[in-house]
Amino acid sequence: MKLSLLILVLALFTCCGSDLRDEGNMVRKIIDGFEGEPVVPRSANRLYIVPPANTTAREDISPKLYDKVKEFISLDGRLGVDADDSNSDLRLEIRITKYLLERLKFDEVGRAIEKRIWVTADVRLLNIKRRKMIFYEADIQSFKTFSDLVPPIETEIQVIDYVLDDLAKRITSKTVTGWYTDQMTIIEKRKL
Repeated sequence: MKLSLLILVLALFTCCGSDLRDEGNMVRKIIDGFEGEPVVPRSANRLYIVPPANTTAREDISPKLYDKVKEFISLDGRLGVDADDSNSDLRLEIRITKYLLERLKFDEVGRAIEKRIWVTADVRLLNIKRRKMIFYEADIQSFKTFSDLVPPIETEIQVIDYVLDDLAKRITSKTVTGWYTDQMTIIEKRKL
């Protein structure tokens, strides 16, 4: 890292033919532009999680997702979750954009024997102190196929909890590391 930064500085000094006073300012701007940090800045310790906005008809999933994201970020241990925006270094905003219950397979009398619940959310992480967006990730999704008629029987409430749990893990992973591919299913990884 230091070697590449040194090469960059040397290249700037040799390539720029402008006034020497301007070169120092230009180099400082370029160096300040490199943060060289993980997604969460090293100086950040406190995270404020905005209660998720929900654009779906299923309003009861917002508080559940909020609690799960808060729990997983606390368990990760890198950031402390703060209840007050003014004391925080970072702000996590979540917007639930889709809740879908699909009927996939039917029996001979027309009953849905296989269903899928699918939840999608947009996530944005902001650095409050620097007034800068760290990332915006659209359409982080989680889904599960189930049946409430054919064994193994699962209820819709059980599957919603599973899907929100998985979505919260993906949001936490994206927030802390910048990636959530470790949370993806084999089928999702094949589509990448």
